[in-house]
Amino acid sequence: VVEAENIVPVIQNSAPTIADDQPAESDDGHRAKIVQMFGRTSRRLHPSTETPEVDQTAPTAPEAKTPELIKKIEPKKSSVDDLFAKLRQAGAENVASSVKTVKDSSHKTTETPKKAVEPPKPIEPDLKMFERRDSALIAVDEMLVKKLKRVLADEENAMLNYLQSKKAQVALEKVLPSFENQLQTFVEATSKELIEAAMSGAQSLSKSLKSDLRKKISNATVMQVLSKKLADDIVYPLRERIQKCVEGSDGSASEMSSLIRSTYREWKMKQVDKIVGDISRLAYSRGAYLVLETGVKVCWMVDPNGPPCADAEDNSLAGEVNCGEKFPTGDEHPVIHAGCKCLVVPSSR
Repeated sequence: VVEAENIVPVIQNSAPTIADDQPAESDDGHRAKIVQMFGRTSRRLHPSTETPEVDQTAPTAPEAKTPELIKKIEPKKSSVDDLFAKLRQAGAENVASSVKTVKDSSHKTTETPKKAVEPPKPIEPDLKMFERRDSALIAVDEMLVKKLKRVLADEENAMLNYLQSKKAQVALEKVLPSFENQLQTFVEATSKELIEAAMSGAQSLSKSLKSDLRKKISNATVMQVLSKKLADDIVYPLRERIQKCVEGSDGSASEMSSLIRSTYREWKMKQVDKIVGDISRLAYSRGAYLVLETGVKVCWMVDPNGPPCADAEDNSLAGEVNCGEKFPTGDEHPVIHAGCKCLVVPSSR
């Protein structure tokens, strides 16, 4: 093995200049081999291009063993290095474990079902309030039926008397009074009973004196709503039926009289009894609503004994509504359909 002291000066210093006229020294096969220690061997060490003769008899070191002359020096791991290696490995494992924990926790968070928002429930019906209303309207309904039938009978007689005196063709406008006059007749005939029903509704929610309640339950505030109900339930459909009687008679007075009798008989025997309950319940609800202060929280209460109605259920599920505002159906209070028996009541009753 060549000693480092003989090699380092050769590599650090530039190779000595060899004159071209000096013959190269022969190494007779025993020249020391220069081993590369720093990555490359300077070409200046062998300026001659002539291949030196090698003694075949002299043993030469196999080239395969050349790398074994200088082995790669690996630093021996100390206990400190082992300690740091273990710390680094432990740290990596902790980080990986932490990341996994975070992922697992976040995954669990996303998978955890959120608490479902419970849909609003309709308020529990107060059966006593419905019973009180029904009891208060028994007498009112009886009087309304009598008065409505009386108005219908008067109209029928007036038309039949007119037709008996006419043998020529008769037009509808000659038979029926004007819409405004006909409606006014029904309003005047029923206003007393409807105001009474409204007062009963007001007293169901207020303990004020009757004289004080009358300031809110007036003909204007009650009949403004009830006149429209009378028009929709009686006047419009009745006039439509009379129109068909005139058209079906082909101008014949006798035929028209027969058709008109049949129409009014049906209304007096069937239709009035069907609609009178809706009219009186509307008056009752109107009176109860008028005594509530604006802004008071109110709820729509469905009568369990009433007919099923999707609109009523929607209003009930709406929960609390400020008095003066409308429920989802666009109504302030019942009734909203034929046979409706709902009530509007304060939330804190």
